[in-house]
Amino acid sequence: MKLALALAVFCLAACHQKVELTAPPPPLRPEPEPSPTTSRNALKDCEPTDPASELKPIGFDARSIPEGTRLSDQARAKLRTAESAEVDRGTREQQITEAVGDLLTALAADPYNVSATYSLAGAYARVGRKQCSINLLTRLLQMRAHPSKHAEVESNLDRLLGRRQTLDPDFSEMRRDDRFRALISKMCEGTNDPNCVYGAQRDNRER
Repeated sequence: MKLALALAVFCLAACHQKVELTAPPPPLRPEPEPSPTTSRNALKDCEPTDPASELKPIGFDARSIPEGTRLSDQARAKLRTAESAEVDRGTREQQITEAVGDLLTALAADPYNVSATYSLAGAYARVGRKQCSINLLTRLLQMRAHPSKHAEVESNLDRLLGRRQTLDPDFSEMRRDDRFRALISKMCEGTNDPNCVYGAQRDNRER
């Protein structure tokens, strides 16, 4: 009986004690907005390369031609997606960024990949890295002298110069650059085509 009474008194006292409540969790706060993407004109450009320097010979055993081709094709597919009017700006920028990464890897695998060289030059031109683009076009011009690359290089130069087709729009902002025009003149040396630099001339008249 005494034990039951003691328990009752203890429980009554406990009920009147102040109950400690667990502190509520801090309110959820949104993550800070990411800083705006660096404008394309503020991207660091490349240092000029020496046009007279020869390409370093690389043996087949030091190249991964299939891998370079696969990555180049993959990058060009992403660049085509970026050109679509149906994609938003964020997707477009992401596709171009991924394509540039693929093209750089493709050229690391096979430095003589003509398609990757030209496509990367166009991608750099689109984001305002003009010297990077010119360096790659200079490399393309160097590869033209190699018999195994000549036809493929000329096919890409047809797009660049607007020969028998419309001018490549990737280089529209480059056509006012004196360095680009000087490079076009070099591309036309030794040809009998009076319209070799027609694209640059037409662009000049329009502006």
